[in-house]
Amino acid sequence: MTFNVRRPLPRYRRGDPDAWFDRLPAVQRVLREQRPAVTALQEVHPEQVHPLAAALGPGHVLLGGGREAGGGGEGCLLAVDTRRFEVLDWRQRWLSPTPEVPGSRWPGAPYPRTAVRADLTDRRTGAVWRVVATHLDPWPERARLRAVGALQTEALDWAGPLLLLGDMNAPAGRSRTWDAVRAGGLRDALPPGAPGTFHRYRGPGPRVPRLDWILHGGPVRVLDAGVLADRPRGRWPSDHFPVLARVETVPGPPHDGGPAPGEGAGPRRPG
Repeated sequence: MTFNVRRPLPRYRRGDPDAWFDRLPAVQRVLREQRPAVTALQEVHPEQVHPLAAALGPGHVLLGGGREAGGGGEGCLLAVDTRRFEVLDWRQRWLSPTPEVPGSRWPGAPYPRTAVRADLTDRRTGAVWRVVATHLDPWPERARLRAVGALQTEALDWAGPLLLLGDMNAPAGRSRTWDAVRAGGLRDALPPGAPGTFHRYRGPGPRVPRLDWILHGGPVRVLDAGVLADRPRGRWPSDHFPVLARVETVPGPPHDGGPAPGEGAGPRRPG
């Protein structure tokens, strides 16, 4: 799963759909019902970590931290269910010319951006996966393209099964950022014509862009995938819909897959 949970703001108008404590039960319900084995979470602030961890349940670890120089502020985290996966190695890097320097960014980029990379052993199959979680800048596109280059250098050079999860802040299928990621060999987990994700609390619609992506590389088959547009008790969990995929490793050369028998390493239910 990839899920931009939307950061808490310092103040809200009465009835504002953006209010974090009003949205929190809906966010928690999504996580509890889906039970994802691996989740990329964007726009996470320190006060949101505990309730998110509580919803994911025991056995989950949250990898990553804040994007600022001191390690605080907004973060992009990777949640892993250690009952399903053993964490072999993980690291957080800044998408910048100096990836090991906390708070660093490319010239012209509005914010520091990070990627969390983890190598995970599937306890059921023994397969070793690389999973990368990130959140790219909303503007300018050249900042996103530089970040894609950093991702390819730092995180995506991997011959085994690979997942890239994130809020890319660029429309899937119609942006230079999309073209750059796809040119690197990654494949879309969602079917053609999948609905958009950045709905701004207005719900699904034809003009809603799909900014949240799950891409895969290497020997991976997609069993099912989709956008989850649930509205628990009439409350949108976020201004972004979560995206879910159930996947598995396959022998032989990688290819785009569809529904197939077997157990996958993903959420219980597609969107």
